[in-house]
Amino acid sequence: MKNTWITIALLSMLLFACGGSEGDTTTETPKESSVTNLSNTDWVKECVPYYDLSSDDSKVVWYVSIRLSIDASLESTYKTAFYRPTDTTCDAMLFDALDISKLEITGKVISEESIVANSLNETFIYHSDNSELLPKYTLIYVNSEKLYFGRESGSNLGETPETRHSSISLADYFTQVIK
Repeated sequence: MKNTWITIALLSMLLFACGGSEGDTTTETPKESSVTNLSNTDWVKECVPYYDLSSDDSKVVWYVSIRLSIDASLESTYKTAFYRPTDTTCDAMLFDALDISKLEITGKVISEESIVANSLNETFIYHSDNSELLPKYTLIYVNSEKLYFGRESGSNLGETPETRHSSISLADYFTQVIK
């Protein structure tokens, strides 16, 4: 009987030490963690080609540099500088644009590439040319100091929650500005 209690006590300690009987004690939800990771951050994408996606030849129409700032309430500000399609080093800016949007993270999803990302609803509040931009239903993924957004694939054009982007390109990302 004494050996049985010793065996039970040792097994209980072993399970407790390995976490077998405790489970996950984290109180932070994945959504809260994502918000924390994005709040009060700045990101850049420097001198990248901007393609004309409306045509089949996908020609470069601009080179752009984008600075993205996300505040504590997940309001995002995009400042985009535009350069001629021949200015591949982004030396002489022609004009810039400002877009402000509200980001809403709605939950975890798996992209077509098997990346665990978050679904994102982005509602635009302001565009510097006063045009009305439609909401975008996409993905958002943060990996260390890189921020990725979803992209169109097949019928997933990002126009509605049902046609949310489902793909992420690991070659297209913002780099975090460390303050």
